[in-house]
Amino acid sequence: MFRLTDCDSIVSVGAQHPDRSLFDCLMPTPHGTTYNSYLVYGKDKTALIDAVDPDKADVLMENLRASGVERVDYLVCLHTEQDHAGSIALVKERWPALRIVATARVRDLLGTHLHIPASDIDVVAENDVLDLGGLTLRFLPIPFAHWPDNTMAYCEERKVLFSSDLFGSHFAESGEGEPDAEEIMTAARSYYSEIMMPFRGQIARYVERVKALGVRWIVPAHGPVWTEPDRILDAYTLWTAGAVVRKATVPYVSMHGSTQVMVDRLAQSLERRGVEVHLHNLGARPDSLTDETGHMIFDLVDSAVLILATPTVLIGPHPAAVYAGVTATAMKPPAKLFGVMGSFGWGSKAADTIAALTADLKAERLDPLMVKGLPTDADLAAIDAYADDIAARLDALGL
Repeated sequence: MFRLTDCDSIVSVGAQHPDRSLFDCLMPTPHGTTYNSYLVYGKDKTALIDAVDPDKADVLMENLRASGVERVDYLVCLHTEQDHAGSIALVKERWPALRIVATARVRDLLGTHLHIPASDIDVVAENDVLDLGGLTLRFLPIPFAHWPDNTMAYCEERKVLFSSDLFGSHFAESGEGEPDAEEIMTAARSYYSEIMMPFRGQIARYVERVKALGVRWIVPAHGPVWTEPDRILDAYTLWTAGAVVRKATVPYVSMHGSTQVMVDRLAQSLERRGVEVHLHNLGARPDSLTDETGHMIFDLVDSAVLILATPTVLIGPHPAAVYAGVTATAMKPPAKLFGVMGSFGWGSKAADTIAALTADLKAERLDPLMVKGLPTDADLAAIDAYADDIAARLDALGL
Protein backbone atom coordinates (compact mmCIF):
# COMPACT_ATOMS: atom_id res chain seq x y z
CA MET A 1 0.00 0.00 0.00
CA PHE A 2 2.88 2.37 0.75
CA ARG A 3 5.37 0.74 -1.64
CA LEU A 4 5.80 0.78 -5.40
CA THR A 5 5.50 -2.93 -6.06
CA ASP A 6 7.29 -3.18 -9.41
CA CYS A 7 9.73 -0.30 -9.16
CA ASP A 8 12.99 -1.53 -7.59
CA SER A 9 14.70 1.82 -8.01
CA ILE A 10 12.33 3.48 -5.51
CA VAL A 11 12.18 2.00 -2.01
CA SER A 12 9.98 3.00 0.93
CA VAL A 13 11.88 3.70 4.16
CA GLY A 14 9.30 5.87 5.96
CA ALA A 15 7.52 5.31 9.24
CA GLN A 16 4.04 4.23 10.29
CA HIS A 17 2.39 5.94 13.27
CA PRO A 18 -0.85 3.96 13.70
CA ASP A 19 -1.55 5.10 17.26
CA ARG A 20 -1.36 8.85 16.58
CA SER A 21 -4.90 9.99 17.31
CA LEU A 22 -4.55 13.76 16.82
CA PHE A 23 -2.51 15.74 14.31
CA ASP A 24 -1.34 19.33 14.80
CA CYS A 25 -3.38 19.33 18.04
CA LEU A 26 -6.33 19.88 15.71
CA MET A 27 -7.21 16.98 13.40
CA PRO A 28 -8.55 13.64 14.67
CA THR A 29 -6.64 10.80 13.00
CA PRO A 30 -8.60 7.62 13.80
CA HIS A 31 -6.42 5.59 11.42
CA GLY A 32 -3.15 7.11 12.63
CA THR A 33 -0.79 8.48 10.01
CA THR A 34 2.44 7.82 8.15
CA TYR A 35 5.56 9.85 7.43
CA ASN A 36 6.52 8.68 3.98
CA SER A 37 10.14 8.69 2.89
CA TYR A 38 11.70 7.06 -0.19
CA LEU A 39 15.12 6.14 -1.48
CA VAL A 40 15.52 6.81 -5.19
CA TYR A 41 18.43 4.89 -6.71
CA GLY A 42 20.04 6.21 -9.87
CA LYS A 43 23.05 4.63 -11.56
CA ASP A 44 25.37 7.25 -10.09
CA LYS A 45 23.64 8.87 -7.14
CA THR A 46 21.06 8.06 -4.48
CA ALA A 47 18.49 10.50 -3.12
CA LEU A 48 16.29 10.30 -0.04
CA ILE A 49 12.91 12.00 -0.40
CA ASP A 50 12.03 13.67 2.92
CA ALA A 51 12.95 12.79 6.49
CA VAL A 52 10.27 11.73 8.95
CA ASP A 53 8.83 13.21 12.13
CA PRO A 54 11.46 13.17 14.89
CA ASP A 55 9.21 10.92 17.00
CA LYS A 56 9.88 8.20 14.42
CA ALA A 57 13.49 9.03 13.54
CA ASP A 58 14.65 5.68 14.92
CA VAL A 59 12.30 3.88 12.51
CA LEU A 60 13.68 5.83 9.55
CA MET A 61 17.27 5.07 10.50
CA GLU A 62 16.53 1.38 11.01
CA ASN A 63 14.73 1.21 7.66
CA LEU A 64 17.69 2.87 5.97
CA ARG A 65 20.03 0.36 7.60
CA ALA A 66 17.80 -2.56 6.60
CA SER A 67 17.63 -1.29 3.01
CA GLY A 68 21.36 -1.85 2.62
CA VAL A 69 21.96 1.61 1.20
CA GLU A 70 25.63 2.46 1.54
CA ARG A 71 25.59 6.12 0.61
CA VAL A 72 22.92 8.80 0.36
CA ASP A 73 24.11 11.67 -1.81
CA TYR A 74 21.07 13.92 -1.59
CA LEU A 75 18.25 14.51 0.85
CA VAL A 76 15.41 16.09 -1.09
CA CYS A 77 13.25 18.17 1.25
CA LEU A 78 9.86 18.98 -0.25
CA HIS A 79 8.38 20.73 2.80
CA THR A 80 9.72 22.16 6.04
CA GLU A 81 7.27 21.00 8.71
CA GLN A 82 8.78 18.68 11.27
CA ASP A 83 6.76 15.66 10.16
CA HIS A 84 8.60 15.94 6.82
CA ALA A 85 11.97 17.35 7.81
CA GLY A 86 12.38 16.72 11.53
CA SER A 87 14.99 13.96 11.16
CA ILE A 88 17.25 15.71 8.65
CA ALA A 89 19.99 16.33 11.21
CA LEU A 90 20.16 12.64 12.09
CA VAL A 91 20.41 11.59 8.44
CA LYS A 92 23.06 14.25 7.89
CA GLU A 93 25.00 12.92 10.86
CA ARG A 94 24.98 9.44 9.29
CA TRP A 95 26.16 10.74 5.88
CA PRO A 96 28.04 14.02 6.53
CA ALA A 97 28.81 14.61 2.85
CA LEU A 98 25.11 14.49 1.96
CA ARG A 99 23.67 17.61 0.32
CA ILE A 100 20.16 18.81 1.07
CA VAL A 101 18.24 19.76 -2.07
CA ALA A 102 15.37 22.20 -1.71
CA THR A 103 13.75 25.32 -3.12
CA ALA A 104 14.70 28.73 -1.77
CA ARG A 105 11.51 28.86 0.29
CA VAL A 106 12.26 25.50 1.88
CA ARG A 107 15.86 26.58 2.52
CA ASP A 108 14.75 29.73 4.31
CA LEU A 109 12.20 27.91 6.46
CA LEU A 110 14.63 25.10 7.31
CA GLY A 111 16.87 27.81 8.72
CA THR A 112 14.20 29.37 10.91
CA HIS A 113 12.38 26.20 11.96
CA LEU A 114 15.17 23.63 12.26
CA HIS A 115 18.31 25.82 12.29
CA ILE A 116 19.79 24.00 9.30
CA PRO A 117 22.60 26.10 7.75
CA ALA A 118 21.95 27.43 4.27
CA SER A 119 25.46 26.25 3.34
CA ASP A 120 24.21 22.63 3.61
CA ILE A 121 21.51 23.22 1.00
CA ASP A 122 21.62 23.19 -2.81
CA VAL A 123 18.80 25.40 -4.05
CA VAL A 124 16.59 24.37 -6.96
CA ALA A 125 13.96 26.33 -8.83
CA GLU A 126 10.87 25.36 -10.79
CA ASN A 127 11.57 22.69 -13.45
CA ASP A 128 15.18 22.26 -12.32
CA VAL A 129 16.29 18.65 -12.64
CA LEU A 130 18.41 16.57 -10.26
CA ASP A 131 20.21 13.89 -12.31
CA LEU A 132 20.88 10.66 -10.41
CA GLY A 133 22.09 8.78 -13.47
CA GLY A 134 19.34 7.20 -15.54
CA LEU A 135 16.72 8.67 -13.21
CA THR A 136 15.90 12.32 -12.69
CA LEU A 137 13.83 14.36 -10.27
CA ARG A 138 12.15 17.48 -11.65
CA PHE A 139 11.01 20.04 -9.10
CA LEU A 140 7.53 21.54 -9.26
CA PRO A 141 6.74 24.09 -6.53
CA ILE A 142 3.12 24.13 -5.36
CA PRO A 143 2.97 27.10 -2.97
CA PHE A 144 0.18 27.03 -0.40
CA ALA A 145 -0.59 23.38 -0.72
CA HIS A 146 -0.68 24.08 2.23
CA TRP A 147 2.48 26.06 3.12
CA PRO A 148 4.33 28.53 0.89
CA ASP A 149 7.20 26.04 0.51
CA ASN A 150 5.39 22.86 -0.64
CA THR A 151 7.14 21.25 -3.60
CA MET A 152 6.56 18.19 -5.76
CA ALA A 153 9.32 16.09 -7.33
CA TYR A 154 8.60 14.14 -10.51
CA CYS A 155 10.59 11.11 -11.62
CA GLU A 156 9.65 11.16 -15.28
CA GLU A 157 11.41 7.91 -16.18
CA ARG A 158 9.21 5.97 -13.73
CA LYS A 159 6.21 8.34 -13.92
CA VAL A 160 6.27 8.66 -10.15
CA LEU A 161 5.14 11.93 -8.59
CA PHE A 162 6.25 12.70 -5.03
CA SER A 163 3.44 15.13 -4.23
CA SER A 164 4.36 16.30 -0.72
CA ASP A 165 1.20 17.04 1.31
CA LEU A 166 -0.99 17.22 -1.79
CA PHE A 167 -3.23 14.13 -2.18
CA GLY A 168 -2.25 12.86 1.27
CA SER A 169 -4.28 11.09 3.92
CA HIS A 170 -3.78 10.27 7.56
CA PHE A 171 -3.99 6.50 7.20
CA ALA A 172 -1.54 3.96 8.59
CA GLU A 173 -1.38 0.22 7.95
CA SER A 174 -3.34 -1.76 10.53
CA GLY A 175 -1.70 -5.12 9.93
CA GLU A 176 -5.13 -6.62 9.22
CA GLY A 177 -4.92 -6.95 5.45
CA GLU A 178 -5.66 -4.43 2.75
CA PRO A 179 -7.92 -1.58 3.94
CA ASP A 180 -11.21 -0.84 2.29
CA ALA A 181 -10.80 1.56 -0.63
CA GLU A 182 -13.68 3.70 0.61
CA GLU A 183 -12.03 4.04 4.02
CA ILE A 184 -8.92 5.41 2.35
CA MET A 185 -10.99 7.84 0.25
CA THR A 186 -12.82 9.00 3.39
CA ALA A 187 -9.46 9.62 5.06
CA ALA A 188 -8.30 11.52 1.97
CA ARG A 189 -11.40 13.73 2.03
CA SER A 190 -10.90 14.43 5.73
CA TYR A 191 -7.28 15.37 5.04
CA TYR A 192 -8.33 17.60 2.15
CA SER A 193 -11.00 19.35 4.21
CA GLU A 194 -8.68 20.21 7.09
CA ILE A 195 -5.50 21.01 5.15
CA MET A 196 -6.24 21.85 1.52
CA MET A 197 -9.77 23.31 1.47
CA PRO A 198 -8.66 26.82 2.54
CA PHE A 199 -6.50 26.92 -0.60
CA ARG A 200 -8.84 25.17 -3.03
CA GLY A 201 -8.35 27.77 -5.77
CA GLN A 202 -4.63 27.06 -5.96
CA ILE A 203 -5.17 23.34 -5.41
CA ALA A 204 -7.51 23.12 -8.41
CA ARG A 205 -4.75 24.49 -10.63
CA TYR A 206 -2.23 22.00 -9.26
CA VAL A 207 -4.65 19.13 -9.92
CA GLU A 208 -4.83 20.13 -13.58
CA ARG A 209 -1.05 20.33 -13.73
CA VAL A 210 -0.73 16.82 -12.33
CA LYS A 211 -3.31 15.49 -14.79
CA ALA A 212 -1.19 16.83 -17.64
CA LEU A 213 1.85 14.88 -16.44
CA GLY A 214 0.25 11.49 -17.06
CA VAL A 215 1.67 9.99 -13.87
CA ARG A 216 1.55 6.28 -13.05
CA TRP A 217 1.84 6.66 -9.29
CA ILE A 218 1.14 9.55 -6.92
CA VAL A 219 3.25 9.23 -3.78
CA PRO A 220 2.12 11.68 -1.06
CA ALA A 221 3.97 12.47 2.14
CA HIS A 222 1.20 10.90 4.25
CA GLY A 223 -0.89 7.82 3.63
CA PRO A 224 -1.04 5.24 0.84
CA VAL A 225 0.40 5.50 -2.64
CA TRP A 226 -2.25 6.23 -5.26
CA THR A 227 -1.72 3.38 -7.74
CA GLU A 228 -4.79 4.53 -9.69
CA PRO A 229 -4.14 8.28 -9.82
CA ASP A 230 -7.44 9.12 -11.49
CA ARG A 231 -9.32 8.16 -8.32
CA ILE A 232 -7.77 10.90 -6.22
CA LEU A 233 -7.47 13.37 -9.11
CA ASP A 234 -11.18 13.03 -9.88
CA ALA A 235 -12.04 13.42 -6.19
CA TYR A 236 -9.93 16.57 -5.89
CA THR A 237 -11.50 17.96 -9.05
CA LEU A 238 -14.91 17.58 -7.41
CA TRP A 239 -13.88 18.88 -4.00
CA THR A 240 -12.01 21.93 -5.26
CA ALA A 241 -14.91 22.95 -7.49
CA GLY A 242 -16.75 24.13 -4.38
CA ALA A 243 -20.01 22.52 -5.48
CA VAL A 244 -22.50 22.13 -2.62
CA VAL A 245 -25.51 19.92 -2.07
CA ARG A 246 -28.81 20.34 -0.22
CA LYS A 247 -27.20 19.68 3.14
CA ALA A 248 -27.00 21.49 6.48
CA THR A 249 -24.12 21.02 8.89
CA VAL A 250 -25.05 21.90 12.48
CA PRO A 251 -22.34 21.97 15.15
CA TYR A 252 -23.90 22.66 18.53
CA VAL A 253 -23.50 22.73 22.30
CA SER A 254 -26.28 22.33 24.83
CA MET A 255 -25.59 22.77 28.54
CA HIS A 256 -29.06 22.22 30.00
CA GLY A 257 -31.13 20.94 27.10
CA SER A 258 -32.71 24.07 25.61
CA THR A 259 -30.36 24.34 22.64
CA GLN A 260 -30.70 20.58 22.11
CA VAL A 261 -34.49 21.00 21.77
CA MET A 262 -33.94 23.74 19.21
CA VAL A 263 -31.42 21.73 17.19
CA ASP A 264 -33.61 18.62 17.18
CA ARG A 265 -36.60 20.64 15.97
CA LEU A 266 -34.52 22.33 13.26
CA ALA A 267 -33.20 18.97 12.05
CA GLN A 268 -36.71 17.49 11.87
CA SER A 269 -38.06 20.55 10.05
CA LEU A 270 -35.23 20.67 7.53
CA GLU A 271 -35.42 16.95 6.81
CA ARG A 272 -39.15 17.27 6.10
CA ARG A 273 -38.19 19.88 3.53
CA GLY A 274 -35.70 17.61 1.81
CA VAL A 275 -32.55 18.95 3.45
CA GLU A 276 -29.96 16.44 4.62
CA VAL A 277 -28.85 17.32 8.16
CA HIS A 278 -25.59 16.45 9.90
CA LEU A 279 -25.53 17.23 13.63
CA HIS A 280 -22.27 17.53 15.55
CA ASN A 281 -22.57 17.64 19.35
CA LEU A 282 -19.42 19.43 20.47
CA GLY A 283 -19.99 18.70 24.14
CA ALA A 284 -21.18 15.09 24.31
CA ARG A 285 -17.86 13.69 25.59
CA PRO A 286 -14.50 15.09 26.73
CA ASP A 287 -13.03 14.44 23.28
CA SER A 288 -16.08 15.58 21.31
CA LEU A 289 -14.77 19.06 20.63
CA THR A 290 -11.84 17.87 18.51
CA ASP A 291 -13.63 14.84 17.05
CA GLU A 292 -16.85 16.59 16.10
CA THR A 293 -15.10 19.70 14.82
CA GLY A 294 -13.13 17.41 12.52
CA HIS A 295 -16.35 15.75 11.37
CA MET A 296 -17.92 19.19 10.87
CA ILE A 297 -15.06 20.25 8.58
CA PHE A 298 -15.42 16.99 6.63
CA ASP A 299 -19.10 17.75 6.02
CA LEU A 300 -18.38 21.34 5.01
CA VAL A 301 -16.61 20.20 1.84
CA ASP A 302 -20.02 20.13 0.12
CA SER A 303 -22.54 21.47 2.64
CA ALA A 304 -24.73 24.36 1.46
CA VAL A 305 -25.72 25.43 4.98
CA LEU A 306 -23.81 25.94 8.23
CA ILE A 307 -25.82 26.59 11.39
CA LEU A 308 -23.92 27.13 14.65
CA ALA A 309 -26.05 26.53 17.74
CA THR A 310 -24.88 27.67 21.15
CA PRO A 311 -26.14 28.32 24.66
CA THR A 312 -25.09 31.53 26.37
CA VAL A 313 -22.25 31.48 28.91
CA LEU A 314 -22.53 34.68 30.93
CA ILE A 315 -23.57 36.84 27.95
CA GLY A 316 -21.41 35.27 25.22
CA PRO A 317 -21.32 32.04 23.22
CA HIS A 318 -20.12 28.76 24.68
CA PRO A 319 -16.33 28.44 24.17
CA ALA A 320 -16.84 25.21 22.20
CA ALA A 321 -19.06 27.07 19.75
CA VAL A 322 -16.40 29.77 19.44
CA TYR A 323 -13.83 27.10 18.60
CA ALA A 324 -16.08 25.53 15.98
CA GLY A 325 -16.98 28.89 14.44
CA VAL A 326 -13.40 30.13 14.23
CA THR A 327 -12.21 26.79 12.83
CA ALA A 328 -14.98 26.65 10.23
CA THR A 329 -14.14 30.18 9.11
CA ALA A 330 -10.44 29.35 8.79
CA MET A 331 -11.26 26.40 6.51
CA LYS A 332 -13.03 28.70 3.99
CA PRO A 333 -15.85 26.28 3.16
CA PRO A 334 -18.06 26.82 0.10
CA ALA A 335 -21.25 27.04 2.22
CA LYS A 336 -23.90 29.40 0.83
CA LEU A 337 -25.89 30.11 4.02
CA PHE A 338 -24.74 30.69 7.60
CA GLY A 339 -26.83 31.14 10.70
CA VAL A 340 -26.58 31.27 14.49
CA MET A 341 -29.20 29.96 16.89
CA GLY A 342 -29.33 29.12 20.56
CA SER A 343 -30.65 29.89 24.00
CA PHE A 344 -29.93 32.21 26.91
CA GLY A 345 -30.93 32.72 30.53
CA TRP A 346 -31.36 36.44 31.04
CA GLY A 347 -29.53 38.17 28.18
CA SER A 348 -27.14 37.34 25.37
CA LYS A 349 -24.66 38.79 22.94
CA ALA A 350 -23.73 35.32 21.68
CA ALA A 351 -24.98 35.91 18.15
CA ASP A 352 -23.13 39.23 17.86
CA THR A 353 -19.92 37.66 19.11
CA ILE A 354 -20.17 34.74 16.69
CA ALA A 355 -20.93 37.15 13.84
CA ALA A 356 -17.74 39.08 14.57
CA LEU A 357 -15.61 35.94 14.89
CA THR A 358 -16.92 34.53 11.59
CA ALA A 359 -16.83 37.79 9.63
CA ASP A 360 -14.57 36.26 6.97
CA LEU A 361 -16.95 33.40 6.25
CA LYS A 362 -18.15 33.85 2.68
CA ALA A 363 -21.81 32.91 3.06
CA GLU A 364 -25.12 34.74 3.11
CA ARG A 365 -26.14 35.49 6.71
CA LEU A 366 -29.44 34.34 8.16
CA ASP A 367 -31.00 36.34 10.95
CA PRO A 368 -30.00 34.88 14.33
CA LEU A 369 -32.59 32.87 16.22
CA MET A 370 -32.09 33.12 20.01
CA VAL A 371 -34.59 31.81 22.56
CA LYS A 372 -34.91 32.72 26.23
CA GLY A 373 -35.05 29.59 28.37
CA LEU A 374 -36.78 26.40 27.29
CA PRO A 375 -38.40 26.82 23.85
CA THR A 376 -42.15 27.42 23.86
CA ASP A 377 -44.61 26.32 21.19
CA ALA A 378 -44.22 29.76 19.64
CA ASP A 379 -40.43 29.31 19.60
CA LEU A 380 -40.76 25.91 17.92
CA ALA A 381 -43.02 27.48 15.29
CA ALA A 382 -40.33 30.12 14.72
CA ILE A 383 -37.79 27.32 14.16
CA ASP A 384 -40.13 25.76 11.58
CA ALA A 385 -40.32 29.14 9.84
CA TYR A 386 -36.52 29.34 9.99
CA ALA A 387 -36.36 25.96 8.22
CA ASP A 388 -38.88 27.22 5.65
CA ASP A 389 -36.63 30.17 4.92
CA ILE A 390 -33.54 27.95 4.53
CA ALA A 391 -35.39 25.56 2.21
CA ALA A 392 -36.68 28.44 0.09
CA ARG A 393 -33.19 29.90 -0.25
CA LEU A 394 -31.82 26.51 -1.28
CA ASP A 395 -34.62 26.20 -3.82
CA ALA A 396 -33.62 29.57 -5.24
CA LEU A 397 -30.03 28.32 -5.55
CA GLY A 398 -31.24 25.31 -7.50
CA LEU A 399 -30.32 22.87 -4.73
